[in-house]
Amino acid sequence: MKTPNSSRYHFRYEFISLLRQRWLQFLGFTLLLLVVFSLYNGKQKVDLRMGTINEAIATVKEKDSLGVILLDSIEAGHTVSVPRWYMPNKPNVMGYNYPRVAAMPADNMAMIATGQSDIYSHYVKPTMYGESFELNFTELSNPVQLMFGSFDLSFVLIYLLPLIVIAFAYNILSQEREQGILSLVASHPISLYNWLLQKAFLRYIILAGILIVLLLVTLPSVGVSLFADIGKTSTLLLLTLGYLLFWFLLAFLINLRGKSSANNAVTLIAWWIALVLLLPSSINQTANSLFPVPSRARLVNELRVVNVEAEKKADELLASFLRDHPELAGHEGGSQGWKEYFASQDLIRKEIQPVLDEYEVSLQRQQAWVDNLRFISPALLLQGALNEVSGTSTKHYKNYRQQVSDFSIAWRDFFMPLVFRGEDFTKAMMADLPGFTYQPPAGNSTSTANMIAIMVYCGLLLGGGLVWSRKRSSRALMPA
Repeated sequence: MKTPNSSRYHFRYEFISLLRQRWLQFLGFTLLLLVVFSLYNGKQKVDLRMGTINEAIATVKEKDSLGVILLDSIEAGHTVSVPRWYMPNKPNVMGYNYPRVAAMPADNMAMIATGQSDIYSHYVKPTMYGESFELNFTELSNPVQLMFGSFDLSFVLIYLLPLIVIAFAYNILSQEREQGILSLVASHPISLYNWLLQKAFLRYIILAGILIVLLLVTLPSVGVSLFADIGKTSTLLLLTLGYLLFWFLLAFLINLRGKSSANNAVTLIAWWIALVLLLPSSINQTANSLFPVPSRARLVNELRVVNVEAEKKADELLASFLRDHPELAGHEGGSQGWKEYFASQDLIRKEIQPVLDEYEVSLQRQQAWVDNLRFISPALLLQGALNEVSGTSTKHYKNYRQQVSDFSIAWRDFFMPLVFRGEDFTKAMMADLPGFTYQPPAGNSTSTANMIAIMVYCGLLLGGGLVWSRKRSSRALMPA
């Protein structure tokens, strides 16, 4: 008569025991509430973002329609009762009053992680003249929002999921030891390491199954197309499983120490505080201290000073500007005042550029600091990867800013020759106006590297548990 496989027997017994407990029902219901509420909250933010962008686009289209009507009347020789500073046939008026919307639409998975989307602008309207749009990208953080954060899916996965794992697995060995069952387990032909690993792995399979099913069901219900970008969907699921596995293996290693349930719970909570709260906060605070960003007040003050100096030497600036831009020289007509203004703006941009560069360099150093140190915390690894999957990472907004900068130059360059030649803007030119279409950043993703790093952590925990179990005999873990 064959002896039943001991490992299979323990695995089956543990599974049946868990199914009989109401803990799993409570766990599934709690996860369902957290996932649904977080995705609903994330969807509200995305809907608000897209609503604002669509409203701005609708306003531009409505204004364009009125502009076309005015241009029709002017070109037909009719008298229009509009002040001259609203006449769309003047290129400077058209370039200022009829801007395009340079928007960054929400990604298909934007509701997963708020990331930087609650700090940066999602659309701007670069104009031909006026305050530089680049000022709109400086010091846009909302201190109240940063204090309370956002209850999105990334918050549930990064902060709350480890607490659920801790509650589910903090006493998988200590409870057996305290109830006197561990001696009976030791009489079976199975090592304590394998037995404990089976218990932890079974709980991992159950919780992972519940979580994956919830994600696959709830994400499409809030508008996420799982098959629109199968790569991002796979990355999200694999990252979630890897992070979940890390916390189960940490609980496995803490249990393997043979301490009491209370000791295990306190130790795991301490690790959660360190890895999820203290380390990320310390890294961010250190980045802000080591690489402070110039204040907006300083930028605005220097801009005013340069403006005053530019007004005093407008004629000299115009001559210098025309030397640098020979394609605009040699044309009769055009307002002298507007020519001098654009010449002064060219100088102002050059004078203020060092401050903008300093701001950009500080941001890059901060980001590089965080990127280099993200490997010391699985929470930082998951947060960075989820932000990238959601299209709300710093890289995405930096790329958007550069695209807006390029579009701003193209918009200004379209009208500048008309101003210097003194030509009117016509209805036929409406079709040639520069347009803006956001392009997501290309290049290597950091999500793969983050995923590999999380799996390395898992391997270290497994290896550490094996070394620990070999150093200590099973008897050392038995009750006295």
